[in-house]
Amino acid sequence: SITQGSPRQHIWSYAVGLQENSRQTHNNYKCPCSSTGSGTASPPSFVGGDYYCDTGNIAPTHTQVVYPDRLWDGSGVSCVSGSTCCDNPDQPWFRKKLATPSTDNI
Repeated sequence: SITQGSPRQHIWSYAVGLQENSRQTHNNYKCPCSSTGSGTASPPSFVGGDYYCDTGNIAPTHTQVVYPDRLWDGSGVSCVSGSTCCDNPDQPWFRKKLATPSTDNI
C-alpha cells in the first residue's frame, strides 16, 4: 500500500487475487472487483475503492507457477465482462485527490 503522514493514512493499494476461477465454496481468493461467483471478500474499510486488484491465474487451483499475464495492465483474466477490476484505463497509474495538501513522504 501507498501511505502518507503519521499516523500513516492510506492513499492507494495494489492487490493480487490468488485465482479467478476458484472451485472453493467461498471466493476470498478472488479480487473484490471480480464478477465471477459471489461472496468475494471486501477490501478493508480504510482502503475503500482506492485499489487495483488483478490476478494472472485462470486455473481453478493454484500452484507454484509463473503466470504470463502482467498484472495491472488493463487486460487479462480479471478483466472479464461485469468485472470492475479494469475499469480505469490509466492502470497501473492512479490519481487521488488528498483531503489536504501534504509534503510528507509517501
